[in-house]
Amino acid sequence: MINTLILLLMKPNSIKYFIPVLAGVFIALHFQSCDVIDGSTRENNASIDTTCTFDADTTPIRKKVLMEDYTGYLCGNCPQAGIYLNDTLAPIYGDSLVVISVHAAFFAIPCGLPGGACPGTQPAGSFQTDFRCPAGEDWYDQFNIPTNPLGLVNRAAYGTSNFFVPKSKWATKINDEFAVAPEAKIRIKNTYDPATRNLRICIESKFLSSVIDTFNLQVVLIEDSLIDWQLWYNHSPEYVPDYIHRHVLRQSVNGSFGPTIASGNISAGQTVVNGYNLTLNSSWAAPNCKVVAFIYDADNYRVLQVEEADVIE
Repeated sequence: MINTLILLLMKPNSIKYFIPVLAGVFIALHFQSCDVIDGSTRENNASIDTTCTFDADTTPIRKKVLMEDYTGYLCGNCPQAGIYLNDTLAPIYGDSLVVISVHAAFFAIPCGLPGGACPGTQPAGSFQTDFRCPAGEDWYDQFNIPTNPLGLVNRAAYGTSNFFVPKSKWATKINDEFAVAPEAKIRIKNTYDPATRNLRICIESKFLSSVIDTFNLQVVLIEDSLIDWQLWYNHSPEYVPDYIHRHVLRQSVNGSFGPTIASGNISAGQTVVNGYNLTLNSSWAAPNCKVVAFIYDADNYRVLQVEEADVIE
């Protein structure tokens, strides 16, 4: 009954006075849903590789911006946000805009599991794939995402106390971040063995100016063009069996918030190399997978630089 009421009220013509109530319900159900995630079975832990090396860098410095789309396949308003991001905004910036779609919390819980948004009127056998991962759930909590769709742009503060940005402000916030000069540079070198599915990830992080602070490196895997179910309001059919899910967060390589790679007095040109080895999940299509790495300020989460590279380069 509660799930049905919530889904009805989330329709485009919902009564606005219910929104604050629903936000509280979403948050409460989200915290309940986190218990079903088992990190030991949902993610393959990566081992540290200390043998990574890089040739001299002759490539130009480019500013890149990280856009995180917090979504879920039972969020009926999310497809329009995803289309706007991937078909309107992304072509403007090309590969300078790095997108991660984070399926987490209430609207991402598969039908049949408790605490989710499953309406009870969905086609038999639909919404069974679990796109969640521990890192996505942790991010959703850390940034206090109240519902979907909402986005984070370089994890920069928005307003007085929030990180999440409404769809109507995505373009403005992305442009604001591109206006900031590059503060770091990242290079990624992937080596993939299709026979063993072993993936070796080497990452070089270079700071471009002197600064006193603490910075972490986050490394994740995403998979593009996953075909699965999606609830889509005001669309025929409302339950879409072959929706294309873009840039889906699959797992973190180095924990939900990554290790510290530099702290204290950091000089311009300071360079850090990190390496990881892991076995790519057998159900993921390696040609559609990418490694995304970003450096962020550990004090306020603001992303200095982001980079991505195909698993099969």
